[in-house]
Amino acid sequence: MRIAVAAAALVVVGAIEATVSARQLETIAGRPQLGSGGLLLTAGGLLASTAVYLLLGRAARDERDALRAGAVAGALAGSIGGALRAYLVNDAVRNAVARYASVPDWFVPAALAVFVTLSLAASVIGGAALAWMGRRFSRPGPSRPPA
Repeated sequence: MRIAVAAAALVVVGAIEATVSARQLETIAGRPQLGSGGLLLTAGGLLASTAVYLLLGRAARDERDALRAGAVAGALAGSIGGALRAYLVNDAVRNAVARYASVPDWFVPAALAVFVTLSLAASVIGGAALAWMGRRFSRPGPSRPPA
């Protein structure tokens, strides 16, 4: 249950980022550039996603369980969230590319498929590592005898 909740939260974070990014791409008249708004959006999404994975790890029974939970939540979020983000930005990316280049019809879907694949890999690896860290750093330190 906790893995499903974490994955759902991660999908929501990604969907919000994608929706805002698509709006930004549609409103840009010139060449798309990463501005402060895009940078803040990315940083906020990364911070929110990191918090979800750390909390997931903190709730794990042990470090092995945290690794597994982070990897599974990452796989769910990377595949479902990556596909949802690709769907949400598809038109905006297609329009942005069309303004500057003539590419075959298969180009944007192929680029977005690569994005989903990389999103899945990053989510599995990053999710496992962050959840493990969440569990590792939530353990109580060694007790010291009273002075």
